[in-house]
Amino acid sequence: MLNFFNLAWLDFKSSVIILNAEEFILLRLGYPLISMMFYVLLATYSFNPSSLAKWVVGNAFLLCINTCIFVMGTAINADRATGRLRSIIVSPTQRIVYLLSKSLFSIIITFFTVLIGFVVGALVFNLSVNQIAWPQLLICIALGMLSATAFGLLLSTFALITDSMHFILNFIATGLLILTGANFPLKQLPVFWQYFAQWVPLTHAIDAANQVIAGNTDILSPLLVETALAISYLVAASYMIKWCEHLARRNATLEMF
Repeated sequence: MLNFFNLAWLDFKSSVIILNAEEFILLRLGYPLISMMFYVLLATYSFNPSSLAKWVVGNAFLLCINTCIFVMGTAINADRATGRLRSIIVSPTQRIVYLLSKSLFSIIITFFTVLIGFVVGALVFNLSVNQIAWPQLLICIALGMLSATAFGLLLSTFALITDSMHFILNFIATGLLILTGANFPLKQLPVFWQYFAQWVPLTHAIDAANQVIAGNTDILSPLLVETALAISYLVAASYMIKWCEHLARRNATLEMF
């Protein structure tokens, strides 16, 4: 357990060591908040809704994209660039421990990012937060961040088999704006994409959070699905690394592309 926390802390420090406190806050919170304001205002003029709660909730969840998709998605690329990837492949540390150590602080950071984003969005767009069941909402945020971070780790393994990670991550991030239901009603999508959206991270967490905001606290079903997706992403990422590790040893190269 101590080894796990040491790995997590060292990985976190290596990713933020070049940033001071102000730069870290602006990067992790300032830019995402501006993006959230943009999409909520866009919804205001596009749909003219009676309440903006749905868009505030959905886009607050999407504040995690910067960390979960781009930071976690380039984690293995960063290990390659710093020369750590070769040592990781041959080390006796279990791969799942290595993956989880990368996710610990990302989940914590994104949890508070989403929570702050929701509060700021509620204040700016004059939403009432007095009647919200906060324990259930916090659970929705925590499970959503777990799922999104696990998905980012799965994406990071693609860096072992392709050199087009920037294209992949930007494509996925744009897709999440649509397929999670944060900005577009899923029922307006073609049937295939409605089905596909059920396998995308955050979709069920956002649905559960919207139900909580509407006063419904019976959200066990979507949260169980979100948890199952998070576990599936972690298992898939672990097997992906094992497969690439096997190829690396057989072909004596870390380049699979």
